[in-house]
Amino acid sequence: MSDRYDFANLSPVEFESLCVDLVAAVTGLGFERFSEGADRGIDGRHSRADGDIILQAKHYKNSSWTDLQKAATAEKKNLLKLNPKTYYFLTSQPLTPGRKDILVSILDHQSVTASNIWGRAELNGYLADYSKVERKNIKLWLSSAAVLDRLLTSDIAVFTEATYDEIERILKVYVANPSLGKSAEILKATHCLIVSGPPGVGKTTLAQVLAAEYSDDGWELVSITSIDDGFRAFRRESQQVFVFDDFLGKIRLDPASLARDENRIVRFMSMVHRDKAKRFILTTRSYILQAARVLSESIDDTKVEVSEMVLDLSNYTRELKARILYNHLYHSEIDEAAIQALLHGSTIREIVDHPNYMPRIIHWMTDELRQRDVPSTEYPQAFLETLRSPNKIWDKAFRHHISKKAQVLLFCMYFADQERFAGPSVKLDILRPFFERAIVKFGVLPKEDLRTSVFEDTLREVKSSFVLINESRANFINPSVQDYLSRETADPTVLSTLAPCVSTINGAVTLWKKIDTKASGETRAVAAKALLDAIIGGEVTGHVFLHDFAKAVGELIMAAGDLSYCERLRRESARRLFWISEGRLPLLIDELDGGTYHHLPYAKAFGRYLRLEIYRFVSSEREEVMDLQDLADLASGLASARLQMSEQFYRNFEEAAEEAIDAISLSSIADHDDPVQVIEDWLDEIEKIENLVPKSIGYWKRDELEDRITTLYHLRDERGRYQELRHARLETESLDHRQASERPFSNADIDSMFSSLKK
Repeated sequence: MSDRYDFANLSPVEFESLCVDLVAAVTGLGFERFSEGADRGIDGRHSRADGDIILQAKHYKNSSWTDLQKAATAEKKNLLKLNPKTYYFLTSQPLTPGRKDILVSILDHQSVTASNIWGRAELNGYLADYSKVERKNIKLWLSSAAVLDRLLTSDIAVFTEATYDEIERILKVYVANPSLGKSAEILKATHCLIVSGPPGVGKTTLAQVLAAEYSDDGWELVSITSIDDGFRAFRRESQQVFVFDDFLGKIRLDPASLARDENRIVRFMSMVHRDKAKRFILTTRSYILQAARVLSESIDDTKVEVSEMVLDLSNYTRELKARILYNHLYHSEIDEAAIQALLHGSTIREIVDHPNYMPRIIHWMTDELRQRDVPSTEYPQAFLETLRSPNKIWDKAFRHHISKKAQVLLFCMYFADQERFAGPSVKLDILRPFFERAIVKFGVLPKEDLRTSVFEDTLREVKSSFVLINESRANFINPSVQDYLSRETADPTVLSTLAPCVSTINGAVTLWKKIDTKASGETRAVAAKALLDAIIGGEVTGHVFLHDFAKAVGELIMAAGDLSYCERLRRESARRLFWISEGRLPLLIDELDGGTYHHLPYAKAFGRYLRLEIYRFVSSEREEVMDLQDLADLASGLASARLQMSEQFYRNFEEAAEEAIDAISLSSIADHDDPVQVIEDWLDEIEKIENLVPKSIGYWKRDELEDRITTLYHLRDERGRYQELRHARLETESLDHRQASERPFSNADIDSMFSSLKK
């Protein structure tokens, strides 16, 4: 029977840690550990009056039996100096009884016995007996072939959008750090975890590792791209872990979309929090999360703050950064001569200490395919140059490795609209017409030569290098591609050429939002005019909400500096392009009456028309009970606006609200997954309505709902638990920071760690 583990996925540093844990478990003794510096022949030590117990582990990449004998010969000198009572010698190589006898002879010390020399078979045998050691050493089992096979059949392949080899590489190079343990604790306690941090810090990797661990324990892994996906996939009877990568957006926050979904996100988190069989992992860039908190009371809720796990690059100690680099080099397929050149001199220390250090750059610069054309002697300088100018990671590939058609396709992908603000991909049937217009507009291909195959051929050109294709959708292979394109597409020529090529109203709004506000007035004017011509001229399809449409069109008209577009909009109605959400109309009317757009022609007339729309919305002629949430949204809008409505409107509103509140039935939530959250939503909506009208109209129902909540859930105790958890988390982070600062990792430690890579 073959051994379960060959330990090839572990670096020497990780192998030493495993060996110390395993010997400690087998002997029942506590062992000192030492930093990854010069170990003087000691990887673990148990001190006692009658003599020390010393442990030494040997594990090198592609090492042979001859290499192991040489290593044992080198250890003989240390062994004589240490003179322990008992000596353990552990190796990842397979050992026969004859080879053990040879090692005993080489080491030649009374503390050495064949029974304490463990090879691959012994290590696997003890791991089978001590499962806690196996589970603790996450890298050991998580990147084993059996686990990878199971993960690939689960939704992790969709979540990571990775092949078997890519998942294997991610898990091999991962360095377990304090963020993993703290994340796991928060996830276990609150069932929800928000991982935030700057681009490239490792948010998605942490989410991948956590999700993979749950998946291997039998949990169903559900990758979601919108909160609606989560609600649809939620099954009370199943153990499920939901992963929502970049849940607030890839590059920047979309306030309108946040306003639409913020309550549903928090509601879903509340559902998961109350269910022991559910976990929810979300990732976002820290600056996007902070922007969301400013705009959203729901996102800034206590539950969200407590379940946040911030991955901050400043928390990466020097030792941790060194280990990340070490693991990437150890498992890299880069030419050995290039690695040896990197290990020469002080380059390693310069990389570890560089102010622009981030795991994404380390991953990029140790990828054999991406560095294949870099001469070995130039590799160290190329590595440092990339750190000095991290924004150029994609520059060479974009400018020199793909065609002009492919460049245009990537521009279109960057500006193409997505169905939801956090959606990770673009529909190909939306991307195609945008690309086909753009390829002609850029002059790459004359219109008469345009064929259906051009789009497919160009898509194949960038597939796997810049773009991933999943059935009918395309997604960027890495968020850093979008970071790069955000700079490239700021070029005035690119913007002015792409603007008239958009094919949907969402695409037009998206493109305008992505134009940097710092761009020149002339650049913005050219793009604005092109977008207005496309919108008014019937070149775009689709629908957006009126408040989003009006805001975008208003900004476009002001940026264009041409008020004649107002007349064209009035004459050629764009009604086909938007839906109306009455709750958002009051603030828009404010902008038309005396705000941002009051000086535009027909602004006041349009405001009067929208005021009439609001009046009709709660007309006494309604035939059915109105939706409580719609009324609450309108109440919030009116409360925030300067707009004043007639007394008759408020009488109609009160009547509609009383009917909607009276229609609330507790029996309707008997089988609901989260009745407490539904009741809380009702109470919140009633409160919004009562803040608008001069009298309490829902007191009878509110008392009934609050009594039911008290029966279902003790909110006061739960809030107290949240605060206690947050306090404990802050104390833990403070302690970790103090402990890290007390353990400096010297240049000698770095040199010693990387010495095992030298030939």
